[in-house]
Order: sequence, then structure tokens, then C-alpha cells
Amino acid sequence: MTSFKRFGNRWTINECLQLEREFDLLELSIDEMAQRHQRTPNAIMLKLDSEGHADYNVLYSNYHALNTQIVSQTKAEEEEDEDEDEDYESDADTLVDDVEAENNSLKQQVLNLEKKVNELSDFIMKQNKGSNVFSLFS
Repeated sequence: MTSFKRFGNRWTINECLQLEREFDLLELSIDEMAQRHQRTPNAIMLKLDSEGHADYNVLYSNYHALNTQIVSQTKAEEEEDEDEDEDYESDADTLVDDVEAENNSLKQQVLNLEKKVNELSDFIMKQNKGSNVFSLFS
């Protein structure tokens, strides 16, 4: 099913004037004009040529080159996205490893602090064994 509903219909004077305005003044792309007129891009290029607004060969070359660039850019962007996904997965793995290493380091530090606190508590208890009052400053 084609979306070009006016395919095969004659061009009206108003439609030709609108096409000229869109091409010369608004500088719309061939695809935008085709959508507005519900005609194929080729029909738009042929009409612009027959009305003397542009050369069909130049329009076609530019249109083809533009669409080729868009397709190649889209493919390049897809490849970049795939690369970024791989980089992201690699970065995520690295991040997980870093977090695990940091957690292990923190656990070790907590264990060391607990050990030091226990040693300090034992030391204080030995110092205060003879006195009835517990004070850090005695």
C-alpha cells in the first residue's frame, strides 16, 4: 500500500505554485515536499524540472547522495551503538569488580577497627581493675 495518494493524478495550478514556493522560498527537502503533496519523490523532482525550477539530474544526484549518506550514517550509528553496548558491558564488569574490591577493603578495615577497639577495651579494663570508677582520663 502506497502512501502517495495523488500518484498518477494531474498536477493542479495551485499545487504547482505551492511546489514552487516550497522549493524556492521554504527550501524544503524532496521528501518533505513529497509528503505534503502525497506524491513520490521522483514525481516532485520531475515536476520541478518540467517547470524549470531545477535540473532533474542534479536533484536526483543530490537526493540519491543524501539518502545514501543517511543510510550509511544510520548503519554507522548502529555499529557505534553496538560498540558502546560492548564498552558499557565491559565498563559495567569493571565497575562491579571495583565495587567488590572496595567492599572487601571496607570489610577488612571494619574487622581491623573491631580488633583495635577490643584491644583498647581490654587495655582499659586492665588499667582500671584496681579502681571502682571507670574513666578514660584516670
